[in-house]
Amino acid sequence: MTPPQPIYVLYRPLPATLLALVLAVAGSLAGLAMGVAAAAAWGQPDPGPGVWDTANAATLTGHVAAHPYPMLLPHDGSAGVLLVGVGKVGPPGAVLALVGHGARVTGYPLERGGLKMLEVQEATADHWPSPAPGPAVGLGVHAIATEILDSKCYLGAMKPGHGPGHKACAILCIAGGIPPMIAWTDAAGRTHHALVTGPDGGPMPEAWRPRVADRVVVRGRLTSRDGWLWMAADAPDP
Repeated sequence: MTPPQPIYVLYRPLPATLLALVLAVAGSLAGLAMGVAAAAAWGQPDPGPGVWDTANAATLTGHVAAHPYPMLLPHDGSAGVLLVGVGKVGPPGAVLALVGHGARVTGYPLERGGLKMLEVQEATADHWPSPAPGPAVGLGVHAIATEILDSKCYLGAMKPGHGPGHKACAILCIAGGIPPMIAWTDAAGRTHHALVTGPDGGPMPEAWRPRVADRVVVRGRLTSRDGWLWMAADAPDP
């Protein structure tokens, strides 16, 4: 005779055999959930070391240039600091009105790998003498396998600020006036960064925008100026 199977009645304790089954299934599901979560976390791109200090505003002084992206050239001769606005836009009109003049600029700093940017909150004229134009050092023509990034997110506003999942944001940022840049690693394992311009040194052509955040080959002349590398990119491949 087959023994009766245990059943569960709502108002009575769960039979021992059913309790063991429930605990075993619950434990397996919990382990599966943790495994899936760990795999998802492991598969996320490296957020990078970028820093965006929104708690401590910084005030910098220097000369405002726009060649072709707005940048403050500090009076102490250190590397230029990119200037952007709040959100996915370039710097406010108060900055653009000071191009070619000395200025005192206050904002929230972003930094990654020694590259600096300031999200401008306020800019006023100051009487710093205009520095001599920094020499542009030619580094030859290169073809670099890389990804076109929006510099604000990459330098610390987003983590990670790169990869396919960041494509829509990067396109909006660049269209709004955030300088585009590329990053790559050489054979010695050193990471390099360059701001991307057009072949004539002007802003990056719109033809590159659909390729932002994709793996591409950027070809053009590489130069060094004002503490930054600059890539004068040719038109993208069809």
